[in-house]
Amino acid sequence: MADDEEVVEEAEEVLGAAESETAVSPVEIEKTLDPPKYEVRPGLGEKFQAQNVRDIIESTMKEQLLERQYRADQAPRWAKTISNAVRQRVQDLNMKRYKILVQTTILEMKGAGVKCGQRCIWDPETDDYADDIFRNDSIFCYTIVYGVYMY
Repeated sequence: MADDEEVVEEAEEVLGAAESETAVSPVEIEKTLDPPKYEVRPGLGEKFQAQNVRDIIESTMKEQLLERQYRADQAPRWAKTISNAVRQRVQDLNMKRYKILVQTTILEMKGAGVKCGQRCIWDPETDDYADDIFRNDSIFCYTIVYGVYMY
């Protein structure tokens, strides 16, 4: 019987503590939340700025390649430098929620033709691209920038 009395006393103490916590706790005030904002499309003036990007591509390629002759050992480094510079300058345009992808290809001019193709599945109302070509006596450079809107 002594064991039963101890169990009952412990249960009363636990219930008493729970009641005192709820009685002392502050009253919760209901806060009204703003309705969620789902941006499915870029706002007016926030779309991909293809002409500005094209100007950036052209100026960056000229800065990097204007007085150079093709060198197979240096071409990968030049391509990486151009891609990084273009990406950084395009990101400075502050096009909100756009993922920027840059691809640069440098080839030696030897009289052979080049055919390239691209296929993308995207939203034509929000996503876009800009590209440009640089040529001199020994270098052919093609850079393309994709702007994909992140929903």
